[in-house]
Amino acid sequence: MKKILSIFGALAFAITLFVSSASACSSFRISSEDGHHFFVFNFELGGKPGSEVVYYPRGTEFTANAPKGLKPAQWKSKYAVVGMDWFDQMMLVGGINEHGLAAANLNLPNYTEYQKASKEDNGKILAAWDVPTYFLTQFKNVEEVKAGFKDVKVVQQLWNIMGGEQNIEFHYTFQDPSGASIVVEYIKGEPKIYDNPLGVMTNSPDLAWQHINLNNYINLTAQDILTKKVGDKDLIATGMGTGMLGLPGDFTPVSRFVRAVAFTQTAQSAKTHDEALKMAIRISNTISFPEGVAKVILGDMAYTGKTDWVMIGDLSERKMYFRHYDYLNWRVIDLKELMKINTTKPLYFDLKKGPAFEDVSSRLAPKNK
Repeated sequence: MKKILSIFGALAFAITLFVSSASACSSFRISSEDGHHFFVFNFELGGKPGSEVVYYPRGTEFTANAPKGLKPAQWKSKYAVVGMDWFDQMMLVGGINEHGLAAANLNLPNYTEYQKASKEDNGKILAAWDVPTYFLTQFKNVEEVKAGFKDVKVVQQLWNIMGGEQNIEFHYTFQDPSGASIVVEYIKGEPKIYDNPLGVMTNSPDLAWQHINLNNYINLTAQDILTKKVGDKDLIATGMGTGMLGLPGDFTPVSRFVRAVAFTQTAQSAKTHDEALKMAIRISNTISFPEGVAKVILGDMAYTGKTDWVMIGDLSERKMYFRHYDYLNWRVIDLKELMKINTTKPLYFDLKKGPAFEDVSSRLAPKNK
């Protein structure tokens, strides 16, 4: 009997380690000179998260999750929201609301410790995965979000996904149309709210560590070094890019963080809305996972990571652009148009619908001189 329990215990631990080690996400902000801000969220899980685009209208009723014996928060949506759900649950992993507030949760294993809740907290308890949904449906901007964390208890709770019960450990990013950006992390049982002027977030370690680590890359610059004299020898650059020598190219959270900061800070300044949107897409590509380049193997379990989908929140225009791993054409949903629909029920869109490629054979024509 003890041996059986030991096997099940080891299996549960392996599954938890498997998921926490394997899941990865990245987010960053791109802005245009004319005041448009874009929130970019690369979602990497690879374990068939079953995400769909979902629209929650005003008045949608939600019930959070809480440990046994405690009562979770219940609320109605004040604001309409569009975003991505996962695991066929009524919750958002990331999205934007009608005021242009964007939010997402990203994995933060080994550094997270949530709050403890008691019966005195009944009615204001959220599980880790409830946070983006609650704050997007209840608050207008980053300043309101900061204050809102004082009124909830975010607790650790097992989540039955991907073949076992998981201890989910997240940190959270919020951005709004003013350009404000914060990260919220639960460290030693308390929420830590950090202003995030760089607008970048990945996974572990925590945000403070990631910012300290940037000191190791103080030499990175967009300015190339074309020639250099070493002793009596003249060295000549083999091509463009010498200013970024040493930029990490792997897919670890630390390297993705450095890469996202380097590119968002040095990329050509976007003058207009459309230029910023296109730049956001290009930078997203530099931190995306092709399937097979990163694997986790624990015993008989094998996991291959990939960027399941990418969403870009257009915070000033209240639009969400998105693409799926297998459907690379970018699509867009206008939240303002959705709000014109007379519905009290959530609306969904399958990410895998639509052509993967556009056939333009019939549109070829002679060139007009």
